[in-house]
Amino acid sequence: MGALNLAQVLWEERRALRGDPLEFPPKTENDAAASAPPVPAPPASEPSSILPFDLTITNRLASSEIPPGPLPQTEQVPDQLLEIYRTFNADDRWALCLSGGGIRSAAFALGILQRIAALEVTSKRKNEKAGSALKQFEYLSTVSGGGYIGSWLSAWLYQERQREKGRQALIVPPLCGTAGPSVPPDKVVPALTMRESRGPLGDHEEAEPISNLRRNSHFLSPSFSSLSPDLWSDVASVLRNLFLNWILLVPPMILAVLVTKALYFALIDAHSITERSIWFLVVMAIPTLCLLVSLSFSVANRPARGWINVSQPRFLLCDLAPFLVGAALLVLVLQSPYGLKTLTDVLRVSGFEFVEKFNDQHPAAAVLIRGTILGMIFFLASWALAPLWTIIFGRSSRPPPESRPKHPWMELIAWAVAGAAFGLLSAVGLILLWSINPSDSAATAAGFACVFGLPWIVLARIVADVTYISFAEFLSEVDVGLEFQARSSGLFTLAYLGWLVWFGLVLGAPPAARWIETQIGSATVPSLAAGGGLSGLLSILLGASSKTKTAAEQISGLRQYLGLNTIAAVAAAIFAAVLVALLSIDWDAAFRSLASGADGHMPWTMVFLAGILLGALIYAAAHVLSINRYSLHGLYRNRLVRAFLGASRNEKERDKTKNAFTDFDGRDSPLLHELWEHGVAPTGAKWKPFHVISGALNLVSSKNLAWQERMAAPFTFSPLHCGSGSAVFSDGAYRTTYATAHQPQPYGGKLTLGTAMAISGAAVSPSMGYNSSPGVAFLMALFNVRLGWWLANPRGDNPYYSEVKPTNALRPFFMEMFGLTSETERWVYLTDGGHFENLGLYEMVRRRCRVIVVSDAGCDPDYSFEDLGNALRKIWIDLGVRIDLDGLDLLKKRFKERPTPAEQAPYWAIGDILYREADGGDSQNGLLLYFKSGLHGTEPMGVLSYAIAHATFPHETTLNQFFSESQFESYRALGYEIAERAFECGEGLSVDAKTGAPPTFLSIVEKLKASPPSPPPPPPQ
Repeated sequence: MGALNLAQVLWEERRALRGDPLEFPPKTENDAAASAPPVPAPPASEPSSILPFDLTITNRLASSEIPPGPLPQTEQVPDQLLEIYRTFNADDRWALCLSGGGIRSAAFALGILQRIAALEVTSKRKNEKAGSALKQFEYLSTVSGGGYIGSWLSAWLYQERQREKGRQALIVPPLCGTAGPSVPPDKVVPALTMRESRGPLGDHEEAEPISNLRRNSHFLSPSFSSLSPDLWSDVASVLRNLFLNWILLVPPMILAVLVTKALYFALIDAHSITERSIWFLVVMAIPTLCLLVSLSFSVANRPARGWINVSQPRFLLCDLAPFLVGAALLVLVLQSPYGLKTLTDVLRVSGFEFVEKFNDQHPAAAVLIRGTILGMIFFLASWALAPLWTIIFGRSSRPPPESRPKHPWMELIAWAVAGAAFGLLSAVGLILLWSINPSDSAATAAGFACVFGLPWIVLARIVADVTYISFAEFLSEVDVGLEFQARSSGLFTLAYLGWLVWFGLVLGAPPAARWIETQIGSATVPSLAAGGGLSGLLSILLGASSKTKTAAEQISGLRQYLGLNTIAAVAAAIFAAVLVALLSIDWDAAFRSLASGADGHMPWTMVFLAGILLGALIYAAAHVLSINRYSLHGLYRNRLVRAFLGASRNEKERDKTKNAFTDFDGRDSPLLHELWEHGVAPTGAKWKPFHVISGALNLVSSKNLAWQERMAAPFTFSPLHCGSGSAVFSDGAYRTTYATAHQPQPYGGKLTLGTAMAISGAAVSPSMGYNSSPGVAFLMALFNVRLGWWLANPRGDNPYYSEVKPTNALRPFFMEMFGLTSETERWVYLTDGGHFENLGLYEMVRRRCRVIVVSDAGCDPDYSFEDLGNALRKIWIDLGVRIDLDGLDLLKKRFKERPTPAEQAPYWAIGDILYREADGGDSQNGLLLYFKSGLHGTEPMGVLSYAIAHATFPHETTLNQFFSESQFESYRALGYEIAERAFECGEGLSVDAKTGAPPTFLSIVEKLKASPPSPPPPPPQ
């Protein structure tokens, strides 16, 4: 059940590309994987046993092609990844990369694909006839919008194989229940550029999958009409999913408000506790134990002691959490007259009767003295208990401190003084609370104590830590001790600030609203709420833009001082505050009739009943609702599948199986592993590229500090494997897409091509890799602006690897909302591959492809090459491979002036991929041909007319996924024209003078590199 590592995955890909059989799925989905044969065998659906004699039918394999003898055993995976890299380099694989950019990129990439398909070249493979240049590529790497068109091509190839199998079954009935392997005629690649006249009405028509694409370019809502059922079904789906997500999300927020108010009610009731009570003595014992646990852990864990040495999570569990619980209950105790009397009696019994002398004339001094003494007692007791922590965690393996204190008892004295400071400051807080409540109102005192009590005690703890560390020169491990104090104080500060904000909003909003209504007007509160809602909408709109700089320059003069993410985060914070305040106000309004007085105190029976009902609803919703199913991902995926994967099918065949009411068909999207024919070399008539779909595994809360900017790792989907080769997974994080003897179930519950394509294009999500903004994530999750997808972490120790969704939706939802996604969790959040690398280049360099063609149609009107620069940086940092590109300085922005300048200039750059420098040995450098969408005024008139009418072409916003026919065709034609000019440059298409053979694709690229275009002449003065 263990995961595969990067070396195993790459080696299996290599074997698959050679046509070697792998370990196949069980015959049926109910078969136990353990029954798989020890020797790899073909799949039951595509067995390779065929008749051992020749047939006269041309779509069967000849007997001479049948591999004799048993199937080969699995090769041993080389121990060193470097050896695998050198082997891949020697294999001379080529890759075509299609960048992200929504349907804009898909249309542009279609033009590039068509021109490469139309290019006849001499094959790089021995004994293979000349043919389309597209068949020279073994890999197809896609990201986001490039995945639309790449998945369409993969689905078309799959559908053709399925149709061919059906035809073969009709021509030659299978003998002994076994059918031969599919040998589809070479239809798809020629059909990319072919136009045929069919029948009396077919006037030079394109292949049906291409004409289907044009029809579906407005894919989110195919009809332009505002009364279209598709449009209103989209609206209904969004509202339904939002409602179901709020069932999951809102009850926990209401429960948090209820718990806050319950603590407030408890503090009100504490004022009436004047006599001995068993349950209250128990309550008093709990904060005593909590504070002793926290303080004793702090003593044991301090560098000066060196008794234990634990990580931050254990600090949070054993120090911060007990202290916060103890402080909250200590506030409750101090609000009770009986609690104060008990503490006084404890001191008197302990021999501190002299304090009573100050009660009559100086009561404040008596409180301060009692607080100081109690603080010292607590701290000294914690010092005595600290060695017990070595029993729980074991003694620290760190070497003992090199220098002991100059005075052996100085550290104990410092800790005692710190305790005195803690007690004194806590007593000061109690006196201040009494002084600001002259009316002696229990509700007023409880409100102030609830909001400020715990923060004040936490502040006293921080001051105590500072007091202790002020004796640093007398302690050992001085520098480490200072850092320890700074970090622990920082965490305590975060805790008390969070408490202040939450309790201040929940308890302060209702009286503030009543005051505003009486002093200003009843319409003011709704107006403020509306303003908070507008700030939330602003936050979502700004946060959804991945092009921060461009958007910021368009919206306001604040761009000189504030970044777009900062503005969005501030707007999100305002909205969150308004939301919490409204929840509290609405709660009070809803239960006002049940309150026993002006303080809003509900009966405890109602409090507990409401808490139980909310808890039951939260539990049921978390286990019934799917965090994946009811996001926007399903709506987005279904429409992508219908538009692009459904386009690959024959329309008449699809009409027989689709739902007649909705026009959706589950058969449009094949399973990932069905894209690959195991045991069949993907060359010649059986050509199909190995499709690698790139996503991003979000690590917004990763422990890898070097990735604080990235906040994502690469994650790939292929016909064989899904997972990440990132260094954050030290023991391998790949899973097979089908069941094997070592992995009884397929990863992710039989992932489909449509799901992988939609994940790769999930551009707008609360977590968006290096575009993530924690402030905006809250609102995007709240309003279900979530295109991402949760899958099980593919690492080896995760027993949930085959689950379709998280078993409990609540935890991952809050991880998504508060930016807590990381590589250590059981579930990982996957989004647009462009959130890590938007060109698809990274994974192809990892596979040491010797020729890589990149289609870049990202939104880059200023030609800042953000996506290219990001890819080159990460390839160098992670993979150790440098890429030198020439000619980027010749690429230029589109023209703005009229009339059109019509200047000849390149749209491409060519570079060397320096594999030899990285891998050594016999490694050969690779070539990178980089196409960039642009407009120079020399394009065909069909493109220029659209560009003149649309000033941002060819860099229209990616948020526009509603392309018209002219828009789709303009981008497609631009891609075709750019590739056409590149291949014609430098006379790369000239045939061999002696043999008449067409050039190789490699020679075309090399000639293009050897004859770069000259820069355009300078404008006239």
